[in-house]
Amino acid sequence: MRLDDRDNALNAIRLLLAIFVVVDHSYKAATGRPGPWAHMGDFAVEGFFAISGYLIAGSRARMAMGPFLWRRALRLMPAYWALLLLTALVVAPLSTVFTRSAYDWASGAGYVVNNSLLVTTQMGIGGTPEGVAYFGLWNASTWSLPFEAAAYVLFALLLAMPAFGRRAAAVVCLALSAATVVQSATGVGVNVTPDLTRLWSFFAAGVLLWFLRERLPLSGLAGAGAGGLVVGALVLDRAIYFAIAPVAVAFLLLWLGARLSIRVGARNDISYGVYLFAFPIQQLMAVAGVPEAIGLEWFAVLSVAVTVPVAWASWLLVERPAMRLRRLVPVGGLPAPVVPVETVAPAQ
Repeated sequence: MRLDDRDNALNAIRLLLAIFVVVDHSYKAATGRPGPWAHMGDFAVEGFFAISGYLIAGSRARMAMGPFLWRRALRLMPAYWALLLLTALVVAPLSTVFTRSAYDWASGAGYVVNNSLLVTTQMGIGGTPEGVAYFGLWNASTWSLPFEAAAYVLFALLLAMPAFGRRAAAVVCLALSAATVVQSATGVGVNVTPDLTRLWSFFAAGVLLWFLRERLPLSGLAGAGAGGLVVGALVLDRAIYFAIAPVAVAFLLLWLGARLSIRVGARNDISYGVYLFAFPIQQLMAVAGVPEAIGLEWFAVLSVAVTVPVAWASWLLVERPAMRLRRLVPVGGLPAPVVPVETVAPAQ
């Protein structure tokens, strides 16, 4: 399986996964309850992590730790900071127009500062949003970002170890999946550990498939088999799903990325912006009573339609210009050794 440069459908798939999250959150923002597909959002986030694991392994293999982390920070942080500013300066103040209350600008400033390091420690702003299912919470999407950033660092360090190859990657993936299964089945876990092991198991699956990329089949039978396994796992008990899904989900998404001819987002990737900016917009619309006025299904459609232009503006004005700064830290130095040269073809 080859996924060279931008000649694949991975960004289109990530955009679709982001839309899954928006649709899932539209029901939650409107009612406080999951939509008709209870695990749609979870599946989408897990898919993000699986694709990221594959791409991050390839990126780390091409460059040293410094430039790798610099590029990851440029991809995550500028759009995230723009999100905080938009929420505090535009979205939250607009919400008080509908509730006819005063806006707390000091709390808005605190929202930007307190949350600036990727971890959300201040959920709302001066009591806003009001009158909604998720009272006092402006963004339900950013919870996954610290797990993603931590995965970048952890797996970058693991990939720098000469002994870390496909067998070690398989062991890590299996261990994380097993921990997730145990926590799901028993309820054991402290604070963030269930989400951490779950998301990292999918990330590790992507890393594992990067090591195996030259051996992965591209046949229709292989794709159908992976798809059947994923669908079957989704309808089973969640503990069983966590045991068998990570590698299957990662393979299915990568297979689709290699096989599909869709190139949406190949050069202009708005998937991250869609993921980031949708929920504050949905919360604002919920405050304004939009879900009640148009119904849940149309609210989901409108959520996507309104978010896409905002994500596009984020890409043009923030994300793409930020990525141009990657040249400030040249690749240089020695890349991660990852595997012996004779066992795997050169990095893509």
